[in-house]
Amino acid sequence: MKLFLTPFRTFVAGAFLSLAACGGAPDSGTTIKIGDQLHALKSSLDVSGEGAPTDYKIEWANFVGGPPIIAAQTGGSLDVGWMAETPLIFAQAAGSPVKVVAVSKTVEGGGSPYALVVKPDSPIRSIADLRGKSVSFMKGTVLHYFVARLLDKQGLSLKDIKPVQATGFGTGLLDKGSADAITIGEPYLTQALDAGKVRVLASGAPPNTPGFFYLVASDAALADPVKAKAIGDLVARAARATRWQRENPAKAAPALAKRYNVDAKIAEKIITRAPASYAPISDAIVAAHQDEADLFFKEGLIRKKLDASLIFDRRYDAIAAAQEVAK
Repeated sequence: MKLFLTPFRTFVAGAFLSLAACGGAPDSGTTIKIGDQLHALKSSLDVSGEGAPTDYKIEWANFVGGPPIIAAQTGGSLDVGWMAETPLIFAQAAGSPVKVVAVSKTVEGGGSPYALVVKPDSPIRSIADLRGKSVSFMKGTVLHYFVARLLDKQGLSLKDIKPVQATGFGTGLLDKGSADAITIGEPYLTQALDAGKVRVLASGAPPNTPGFFYLVASDAALADPVKAKAIGDLVARAARATRWQRENPAKAAPALAKRYNVDAKIAEKIITRAPASYAPISDAIVAAHQDEADLFFKEGLIRKKLDASLIFDRRYDAIAAAQEVAK
């Protein structure tokens, strides 16, 4: 049986944490509503001093996963969202009115904020050992693609495992024996590794995933000249914040520790585990996104082959690139 995912219906009911505004700069008549995840983007902007624009206001909403963010954008509740790349596959397949406007990617040789893990004493030692085993991931997210790609590289598919829908971000399913392997992200990954609770079977670092995070804007926001200008400023701020955090992990750690309620040393490990930078939307980025879309089509999870280039809007490329070379 083929499962055609519709993340926008699946995740909206109960998946988001809050649609409450969390502050911003003084209102000059323009408000950009941003969908965040675990306050990650907001934290990055705030700790780097980039969180308070003067000529527009930001309203923040916090979600679990990219699919409900896109659903909110489609419904007109959000202008911009922050997420990994996979939800855009399903967004494009569903005809959702959104575009990728900026891309951050793992720096060369960097790691990943997520991994596929097992218990330390698990007999599972390779991806091939997952055949017939229960594997937990959140459908419609990058963790879904992560598992699918690992299996595909071994000549396997999602049909060769027992998929388990993730019900949270920690190690609960693994602890209870409800899954043989789980996908897990930060801050839970570093905490579990430090506590000796898990063993990494595979990292999400390239080439296992492309290591992308996207700023995604609604078509409606991009068609509004005032909002489009503010989105360009947001791209610059996000790029500067990502660079600052990469170059100043010790200074960035206390704010991240407070946000995640973890020790500052854990927070610094989280930052240094997966350093990233913003880059123009290159043909290589589009090609990697196309490969991902093609794999989901091959797996029967989307109904038609996509032209990945159509989901990108490159108008802010020069802005993103400039932040990496600025003094």
